[in-house]
Amino acid sequence: MEQVLVAVAGPDNSGVVYTVTEGLSKINCSVMDMSQTTLRNQFSSLMIVNNPDNVDLESIRQQVQTALEKRGFEMSVSVLAYQPGASKVTNGEPFVVTVEGKESEGILLSFSRIFYESHCNIDSFRIIEETPSNGDIPGKILLVYEVTVPFDTDGKAMQQTLASIAKSYGMSLSMQHRHIFEAIHRVGIA
Repeated sequence: MEQVLVAVAGPDNSGVVYTVTEGLSKINCSVMDMSQTTLRNQFSSLMIVNNPDNVDLESIRQQVQTALEKRGFEMSVSVLAYQPGASKVTNGEPFVVTVEGKESEGILLSFSRIFYESHCNIDSFRIIEETPSNGDIPGKILLVYEVTVPFDTDGKAMQQTLASIAKSYGMSLSMQHRHIFEAIHRVGIA
């Protein structure tokens, strides 16, 4: 059974996932795994789809695109052959790195470089705008990285480097093991 990768992106609307899965089902394709997110009202999703009848990629794309257009959704659809390849999972410990302060150009580039040079995998990243920019006054933001730090990387040295970079941008940094972060920030339900 062939698998394909379907990517859908565009303005978020209620019913996008239903419309995509409905379109896929009409050509006997089914979603096996999916990741989706919205960012500033923009929807983005990646789906690994079973294609038991080996429908060609362009036909799958056209089927999904047509289904979306019929419902008035202005979405971009891309379909690629799924290539699992060799697993390159970083073996290490999960950490949550938070950086808070005024918006600063260059902080993302600086942190991404350190993670790259340290062979860390960025598992998740989110920018949360706490207060928007107002003219000449920069807004306040919170950057949240979830990273896997390899066992052979000196985590303390990396944390000191990241903290120094954050300080140079007038920002504060916290780096905690994910299990500790989750335990501290766990919300209890009565």
